[in-house]
Amino acid sequence: MSASAAGIVAWLSAAGLALLLLASWLLGGLTHDSSWHDEGLQLLALPALVAAVAVLVRQPPQTRLARGALAIMLAAFAVVALQLLPLPDGLWNASTPRAELARDLAVAGVTSSARRWSLTPYGTEAALWRLLPPLAAFLGGLALARGFRRALLLCIVLLALANLGLAFQQSGLPQSSPQRIYPVIDGSVMFGGLFINQNHHATALVIAMVLALCLAVDAWRRRIPGTRRRELQALVWAGLATLCLFAVPLTHSRAGIALLAPALAGSLLMTGIIRLPHALRRPWLVVAVAALAVVAAALSLPWLAAAPGADPRFVIAAKTFQLGLSYLPWGSGAGSFTPVFETDLPKALWIPQYVNHAHNEFAQWWLVGGLPASVVVAAGLAILAVAGYRLLQLQGRRSAAVLAAGCWTAIAVTLVHSWVDFPLGTTTLAVTVAMLGGILFACLDELGDRERTRASG
Repeated sequence: MSASAAGIVAWLSAAGLALLLLASWLLGGLTHDSSWHDEGLQLLALPALVAAVAVLVRQPPQTRLARGALAIMLAAFAVVALQLLPLPDGLWNASTPRAELARDLAVAGVTSSARRWSLTPYGTEAALWRLLPPLAAFLGGLALARGFRRALLLCIVLLALANLGLAFQQSGLPQSSPQRIYPVIDGSVMFGGLFINQNHHATALVIAMVLALCLAVDAWRRRIPGTRRRELQALVWAGLATLCLFAVPLTHSRAGIALLAPALAGSLLMTGIIRLPHALRRPWLVVAVAALAVVAAALSLPWLAAAPGADPRFVIAAKTFQLGLSYLPWGSGAGSFTPVFETDLPKALWIPQYVNHAHNEFAQWWLVGGLPASVVVAAGLAILAVAGYRLLQLQGRRSAAVLAAGCWTAIAVTLVHSWVDFPLGTTTLAVTVAMLGGILFACLDELGDRERTRASG
């Protein structure tokens, strides 16, 4: 492939990624019930996926860290795809619920020569399609040329702020207004904009805050003596970060408020604004950080004070983990959560609505994916931890490290929220976080390649 053709492919990959990101924000705010929105996003992901693969085939990742991240992402997709394959009877009956189901089917006269790994193949196939947009976003972020990275990160910030404006507009409408995107439930008006779940809106605002802050740091460190252009950029990005910070309480999300302090602390540490050895030698800074921690803890108490027996989400998560133990080692199959959970519903959850998420994404993957999915999740967390350690060593000394720090902190914040909710259950946040993961490892790959070139020279 010639240089001009490679440049065109790289541009098309960036354009496809930007279009997928925009479409996912416009159409991906739902958390349940497949619709034409989901199908449209899945189809839109295909050209973005092809373009990203074309770039990566020509310029594959050079560092073990980036290659490992790519392998883990592909392994996650492969685990779900493998669940559509048949299992021998001996392996299929490895867990007690599967063996009991096989006996019940035999009593009913239902026989099958090939039982698939998943208990709900139709649900697993749908889950596989739902993974296409995040997979395309990750590959697109990893293939993204250096000159497009800041623009895509800024797009996320602007999309979050545009959604904030929409949330104000929606909250000001009468409850019966046909202009409402989502109907009013039980008389309560959600401050979510395009998100049906205001907790996920809060997560999006925290992500935007982190990215805007890191873009401000990046612009400030790249300022040119004698000019004010990048200094003004840094001021604007810092202002956008402040706007996102003060907008989070408007969502009435306790988890969002609890995430603010860790997100700010992570951003300051990862970008090198605060360096622990220097900070410890300044008592006033230690006192300020301690005071901030106390305030953050006080704001988080309403969320943390909810006893496991008082909040249904904790009951759901605990029951999901228990069910996961009984379905080891294979799990019940992606897309099977609702029917499997409803078969052994705790009395405390005898409610008119059905449970469609575990409110703990780690517990949900433990149930539906079993040991194979748990190994992939553990590997993903491990490589993310290695990436974080690498960024702490770099301390934001280079522009790519600052951008990577923003991506890492935003991903970490979302994963923390995933322990008590399901932010990645929305296509919007799944695509956004996957793209941030691709950009994170693309930046680290660039930094590692530079160091390797310097060492060899």
